[in-house]
Amino acid sequence: MASGSVPQSISIVNHAQVLDLDRVYREHAATVSRWLRRLTGKNDASDALQEVFEVVQKRLPSFRGDAQLGTWLYAITLRVVIAQRRKARIRRLLFAQARAQFDLDSEPAESPADHLMRRQATQIVYTVLEQLRERDRALLILFELEALPIAEIADIFRMTENNVAVSLHRARERFRARFQQQFPEAAPGLNHGQSKR
Repeated sequence: MASGSVPQSISIVNHAQVLDLDRVYREHAATVSRWLRRLTGKNDASDALQEVFEVVQKRLPSFRGDAQLGTWLYAITLRVVIAQRRKARIRRLLFAQARAQFDLDSEPAESPADHLMRRQATQIVYTVLEQLRERDRALLILFELEALPIAEIADIFRMTENNVAVSLHRARERFRARFQQQFPEAAPGLNHGQSKR
């Protein structure tokens, strides 16, 4: 399975096929965990994973199969992350907590210098993403990091594919503008190419 694709082992539920929480968890927990790590920028997503599957447990009986199960799970995951980010933002304001350091995925064969450069680059990206609206942030993460096709993103956001493409273009422009403001020394190397999936 490609790293950005949504698993489709259970795509449409018919009356003969009953989904149970254990099966959904076994087949999708690793993917949901990856989504959570990407959406939050943190390696430890166990609390959020538990929260996602608590929501799944409550809503699974009402899942009708109108959307693919992976799309439905991603929409729940995104809502959980948005709610957690909102709570964290309030906590930071109320208690003046320092920002959490981002733990990054690293490959064991990386040299310490490569690891440091990758970590710094990821921190820069997440610093800029943090300044964007939630929708812009989610669109960029879904398309650029998760490599989801525009059609699936449209299902998640309940938008048309054209609206997603326009919103994604605008989100990229806002990302570039923030990046250029905050990191002018690195801005000339910013890739202006656009990819389409």
